[in-house]
Amino acid sequence: MLNRQKAMFATVIAIILIVGTATTSYIVSADSFYREYFIPDTTQVMADTLQTQLNYRATLDGLIQTSMERMVNHQHINEIAVYAETGERLQHVIDNRYPRSFLAPYLSEIPASIVTQQYSLDYATQQLNLVLHIEPALSGLFFIQVFTNQLFIVVISIFILFVLYLVIRRWQRHPYQSLMQEILDVSHHNDDNNLVVHTEDPDISPLVDALNDLFWLRNQRTQHLKTAHQQAERARLRATRLSSETRQMNDELAREVSVRREIEVELKNTQSLLDSILNAMPSALFALDAKHRIVQCNQQAGIWLDTDHSQLIGQSLLSLIPELKQLDVLAAVDAEKLRKTKVERLPISSFSEEKTTDILAYPLAQGQRARLVVRIDDVSQRQRMEEIMVQTEKMMTVGGLAAGMAHEINNPLGAILQNLQNIRRRINPDLAANQRVANELEFSLDEQHQYLQARNIFEFFDHIQNAGERAAAIVANMLQFSRNDHLQKRSVAVQDLIQTTLNIASSDLSLRHTDVQQLMPDVDLLVWCVPSEIEQVIINLLKNSKQALDQYRESQPSLTDIEWQPNITITARQIDYGIIDDGQIMISIEDNGPGIPADVASHIFEPFYTTKEVGEGTGLGLSVSYFIITNHHQGELRYRPVLDPIVKDRIVGARFDITLPAASQSSTINGS
Repeated sequence: MLNRQKAMFATVIAIILIVGTATTSYIVSADSFYREYFIPDTTQVMADTLQTQLNYRATLDGLIQTSMERMVNHQHINEIAVYAETGERLQHVIDNRYPRSFLAPYLSEIPASIVTQQYSLDYATQQLNLVLHIEPALSGLFFIQVFTNQLFIVVISIFILFVLYLVIRRWQRHPYQSLMQEILDVSHHNDDNNLVVHTEDPDISPLVDALNDLFWLRNQRTQHLKTAHQQAERARLRATRLSSETRQMNDELAREVSVRREIEVELKNTQSLLDSILNAMPSALFALDAKHRIVQCNQQAGIWLDTDHSQLIGQSLLSLIPELKQLDVLAAVDAEKLRKTKVERLPISSFSEEKTTDILAYPLAQGQRARLVVRIDDVSQRQRMEEIMVQTEKMMTVGGLAAGMAHEINNPLGAILQNLQNIRRRINPDLAANQRVANELEFSLDEQHQYLQARNIFEFFDHIQNAGERAAAIVANMLQFSRNDHLQKRSVAVQDLIQTTLNIASSDLSLRHTDVQQLMPDVDLLVWCVPSEIEQVIINLLKNSKQALDQYRESQPSLTDIEWQPNITITARQIDYGIIDDGQIMISIEDNGPGIPADVASHIFEPFYTTKEVGEGTGLGLSVSYFIITNHHQGELRYRPVLDPIVKDRIVGARFDITLPAASQSSTINGS
């Protein structure tokens, strides 16, 4: 755009802005006058008119309503309402052109955001409130007239400016056209090296001088270009020779780039293989710098720390695993002090799940960013297996001991039962040998029989025989315990097994007065076991619970029967593992005693370990029970403390869980 066109355009814009500013000022002034003078005067006249009508009428009749309907036709009035002194609306008229009403049935409910005019009207003995909802805006016709006049002014102004533009343009172009003709005349009569322009117009004299200087510079540059052209030709020849040499160098460089790319691909493949190997390892690997910050780690480390392993880069390993601060696991960063360090069986609770770990830290060669590598192995499963192996070894020792004890006890026990049977035969009046000896001694066997019966001697014999048979059964169980014999297993209902056990326990003096609650499911639960062995285990657990409850009662003499009652609960339920698995049966025995301390709970299944006084226990009850459940029945026997539901860390009882295979599953396995 030329300068004169820019000036013309700027002038037009200035005229439009001036006219627009004047128009806006005019409209604002008119609107202010309209709001402050015209509308208040108009509404005041309407209020005075209604007041005049009210002065001559005794009631609010239809004439007042008619007057209000005429007033609401005014273009700036949308609603009119008359309110009583109590604020209740008496008359109301709304313009049909207005979409909805804002004058509420009560004066206090009128929104404060709308524009209203209020006047007081005297009517009879009360005072009314006249409220007019107004729209104080100028009419559209006013705006149309204003903008039409301003548009006409703008058009006339632009036309006048255009005429002035043409005249000024003609005045401006005349000197330059004369100069152009002078240049053409000089160029026809002189060569390019002697161009000189002359003028007598003082206005364009500086321009002519500048043109003459420009012509001189052009001549000088032409000479320089000729010289440069010769030099460029010589340079082109040298460049041609250099291009051939460069082409050879590019070919060699392309071969080197190809070899480098192959090396980079191999390096990437090797890096990917190393990352895959590191991420596939079940151990957590950390490469640390001199400040124990993580330089690199594998996915297993991120899984154990419950964080993406890429986000661990740059973090301090000691802050992530504080347990390492207490041990000399991470060696000093000095080169002469770096050494291989190993720590075994370190419990780490900083992981997402607490684990028992072996930690190996070994240094790297100097000159690398990573100075130390730490490998953390999860040995929790191995530790549990070692504990099971130790426990199994102990149980095998107990089994050998039980076999020897059973053989030693079986001999005198057999003699007792045999002699008891002989005594019964020797006092039986029906045997001829007994009658013959009694006749020789002149002794009445019938009277002796009556005497023994009257003194309940036969009941004593029955008690001796029952006790001997029970002892024989225990000896047989001890022998079976040592042989790991499963031939006597059969399917038994858990409900019947527990009821039989409670019947046996009721005859025991220590369990006779114990209140045991049973929580059994409605369906029959069948378990595959040796009933006598499971009964023995349950009786041992009941005795331990009873002794713990009695000791707790003796240690807490201040407890009343309302505050605490001894309680033993037996529950049974089935644990399902899937469609193809019949699951397992869990029998739980729980009491509300003091529980077992943590330092004691880890040893309760060890043989000969007991907290009782000398002579009160041998320490074999729970160990034998553990061996019966785990070795004979391939089940589990676990202790769990019962915690207070309110105070989470407070122990309020002990619970033993016996897990045995379900009958259908075990019978199928043994049958096959």
